[in-house]
Amino acid sequence: MGVTDNMTCLVKGPKEAYLVLAEKGRLMVQESSLKFFGQCFLAGCYIGFGAQLAVAISAAMPGITDENPGLKKLIFAYLFPVNLVLITLTGGVLYTGTAVATPAAFFEKKASLLDVLRCLALSWVGNLLGSLFFAGFILWCDLLDENTQHSFLSIAEGKTSKRFDVTFAKGIGCNWMVSMAVLLSGQAQDMCGKVVAIYLPISTFVMLGFEHTPANFYLLGMSVEVGDISFWEILLKNLLPVTLGNLVAGAMVVAGSYSFFFGNLGSHVGSEAKEPLRRFQAQRSMGIEPAEAFRSQSSQDPEDPPQDDQVDDNSKRQASRQTAASTSAPSASSRVSFDSLSQAERAQWLAAPSGRVNRICPA
Repeated sequence: MGVTDNMTCLVKGPKEAYLVLAEKGRLMVQESSLKFFGQCFLAGCYIGFGAQLAVAISAAMPGITDENPGLKKLIFAYLFPVNLVLITLTGGVLYTGTAVATPAAFFEKKASLLDVLRCLALSWVGNLLGSLFFAGFILWCDLLDENTQHSFLSIAEGKTSKRFDVTFAKGIGCNWMVSMAVLLSGQAQDMCGKVVAIYLPISTFVMLGFEHTPANFYLLGMSVEVGDISFWEILLKNLLPVTLGNLVAGAMVVAGSYSFFFGNLGSHVGSEAKEPLRRFQAQRSMGIEPAEAFRSQSSQDPEDPPQDDQVDDNSKRQASRQTAASTSAPSASSRVSFDSLSQAERAQWLAAPSGRVNRICPA
């Protein structure tokens, strides 16, 4: 079936989706710090909703999940992405999303490095405080039974028992998938498409056991409340390497790669191959015959000094061009403004024989 003009595509292409991501980063850095922090704080609360739901349900089936650890992961991965849906569709901001959107804006020259660092710091602190606030709310509601508390402690032990480099690598794997969820949700133009785009990558990183900074704020923060694990142990053994890993994945693996493919970082790749065509088009637009320019440049080896007869011939040709130029000035339609030329074209034009300069009109 053909596509008519009044039909709207339900899925954007990858290039357009990346540019939307960079624009999202630009809007982040232009937002006031207070409003941005509020969005991050609320997103931390939503992270708690999804994490608490996943832990509570998976812990409520100890007989089934203990004998089938894969089923426990599947249940957790199915329920956890609820928080990312709430955050993405309501304008919330996570540290992991900030770590891909603001670097994309920086690569596209839409944000300064200082603004990127400011947003990263605000999102990290805002997500942390929001998660801890919601943890206190859950304790107030008295929703932690014995199985749920045991599940939180088991999760904390697993997250703080790995080496620094292993946890760092898990942070990279996590935000690689989260960043793809952000990118894919930008491609979808309807709510159902966005939900699917969020669910698939988020469920993937959860089932694989990767590490997500905002989720760990809640999961590990709750374990401090119900167990004897210390905050500094959590910070040094988990939150620090995961934070760095999430940043590397968002800024370099996703934002850097797609900026090279579709944006500013790769804009100069292949420009050498396009230079002859640009030069040809510039010469034709200025009224120069490219073949004549090519013959005059290639007829003599630049390393060989010109012979006397060549100097005389060149002088005669230049004199004839100057005479022709003085007797027949080019029309206004053939004149080209010097300001309209690029820097390379200006340098090339200024190096051209004087008989051609009269085709450039002053600004």
